[in-house]
Amino acid sequence: MKRNARLISILVCILMMFVCVTGVFAGARQQQQQAGGGKLRVAVILKTLSSTYWQTVLSGAEKAAAELGVELIPLGPPTEDDAIAQTNMVEDVVTQKVDAIVFSPCQPEGAVTVLNKARDAGVPVVVIDTPMPAAYTSAVTYIGSNNYQIGVLGAKEMLKVLKSGNKVLVLEGAPGNVAMTERADGAEKTFKDAGINIVSRQPAYSDRERAYSITQNVLQTTDLDGVFAANDEQALGAYRAIVQTGKKAVVCGVDGNPDAKESVDKGELFATVAQSADQMGYLGVKYAVQYAKGDRNIEKMIDAPTPVYTK
Repeated sequence: MKRNARLISILVCILMMFVCVTGVFAGARQQQQQAGGGKLRVAVILKTLSSTYWQTVLSGAEKAAAELGVELIPLGPPTEDDAIAQTNMVEDVVTQKVDAIVFSPCQPEGAVTVLNKARDAGVPVVVIDTPMPAAYTSAVTYIGSNNYQIGVLGAKEMLKVLKSGNKVLVLEGAPGNVAMTERADGAEKTFKDAGINIVSRQPAYSDRERAYSITQNVLQTTDLDGVFAANDEQALGAYRAIVQTGKKAVVCGVDGNPDAKESVDKGELFATVAQSADQMGYLGVKYAVQYAKGDRNIEKMIDAPTPVYTK
């Protein structure tokens, strides 16, 4: 009986040792994964994923993720003016403890608080396309264009065929969309300095159908010689309204989307100020990964070129 009890005690001891050793090796494997064995996860949170422009940005991000071997989490609200949904997306990925965020704010002022939460959680943020306000200073870098200058470039291109006294409609984006507002500001100032009459300036929410309706309504009360639209979706909507009313006017958009360039090639849109959308997405992921791996040698602002595309 005593021998049986001793045997049982020995077996129990052996079993406990086995469990302990197994636990040690399991813990070692987990530490190894945490030290870099698993893929880095980068959340790319854009203003929306439903437009051609943002799909182009995303394609650049996906290319960088594939080259760098990181997991990409692409997110964006249904429309560019849904800042609340975008804020919730940032909070979710911070909770998931992603390694970095690439972010383009729907409403920069409203995004400061949630990005500060990311900072406090140790999640680095790269901002692209639309800059954050001066109150937010924690971005790894900002990658984008001078949006005011984009408006100036577009207006100057239109002034090659417009003259003093001509009438122009200016279409900006959703209220609070700083990038679109700055583009409209640059165009408006350039037009006014040249003696152009701004008959109306309205938000079209980056939407082709809204731009179409606004332009139709304006044309019911006055003729137009030109339309400056702060993105290509709005420009294409405005052009369709002009054609359907039998009018003629030069239309310039912004972004350099493939369908806008095709329209320019056909002699429909007059011009589009092309942004390096895919490059912004690519560089956003590249620098987010670089920072997450410990490299802090990154400039605080990286400029994206904006050539004017014409026929």
